[in-house]
Amino acid sequence: MADGKEESINIVQFLKTNSGKKGEGMPVVRNPQFYFREGLCWSDINTMFLKCRKKEKSIHDVKSMSIFGVSNLLSEDYIITMINSTLISHYVDNFVNNTQTFQINDARQLPIIIPTSTDDEQAKSFVSNAIKIKKGHTTNNALDVIQKEVDSYVEKIYNL
Repeated sequence: MADGKEESINIVQFLKTNSGKKGEGMPVVRNPQFYFREGLCWSDINTMFLKCRKKEKSIHDVKSMSIFGVSNLLSEDYIITMINSTLISHYVDNFVNNTQTFQINDARQLPIIIPTSTDDEQAKSFVSNAIKIKKGHTTNNALDVIQKEVDSYVEKIYNL
């Protein structure tokens, strides 16, 4: 195969088959159930505001924190919407971690309210619209509008 797919499959198979075996050059694969699985991610270094996005099927990188939905109570899009809100950025900065890093253990401390099905659908709409804007290379003004809508939505969820 010209695209390298077969070689990639063989490499992954080698890693899974030989993980943890003794010997020079033997790999250690941790949490293989999360490899090549869609989820959400963010850079571990951030500026003033956290920004989270959908993660395509891939292997993980240490500079990009990845988490995966494990519950049917809320969608990954809902979590993305929450993390991308100004409220959660301020919460993290003031109560969780005021450094430039936002890691998995920080994310575990977020007070996420379980959404109604209507609220979850609204979050999915925000994420879908933002992706369309980014893929269409539209001006940032369109994303600013969505950011304001997200911030209002999250404040409503938290009764603020």
